[in-house]
Amino acid sequence: MEQRIMEHDEIYTLMMEALDGELEESDQGQMMAHFQECSTCAREWETIQAIHQLLLQAPVLSPAADFTQRTLALLPNTRYRIYAISAIYGFLLLVGLIPLAVIIWFILQIGPAFNQPAFIRGLQQGGGQLLEVMQTVVQAGWQGLGTFGELLGQQPSILGWLLVLVGVVFLWGGVYSQLTRPQRV
Repeated sequence: MEQRIMEHDEIYTLMMEALDGELEESDQGQMMAHFQECSTCAREWETIQAIHQLLLQAPVLSPAADFTQRTLALLPNTRYRIYAISAIYGFLLLVGLIPLAVIIWFILQIGPAFNQPAFIRGLQQGGGQLLEVMQTVVQAGWQGLGTFGELLGQQPSILGWLLVLVGVVFLWGGVYSQLTRPQRV
């Protein structure tokens, strides 16, 4: 089979050389002998020759006399583009520097208050209270999971129903996205 594929590739190369007028007589005999054995290659050679003849008979088109000038006139002006891009980058730089300047001004105005001992104690107390609240929330979450785990141990069918419900939600989400997608014509 591989030998036959190699042979077809070689014959195809010979066909391209024949179209270019570069095929030697010995190779032409080999190509014609192959066409006697392989009707597929013979049909392909006839098709290639027909297409080649159509291309040779096609009229040569040349562009209009002022094609180059009109095309160059339609191209964007590079100097204008450089100015526009520079303006955009300058604007983005300015927009980025304004918040930075406001933050620096705010730190300079409020900075001395951060050095007051009462402020530091207040931050410590607030941070401690925040940690206590977070600890309480985490403990309640673990207790809730423990209760849910016990429930699942007693009623394992609940987990099955939850999985079915999640599957239905995803299924209908996919159906909805298919129904709301714009139709291709």
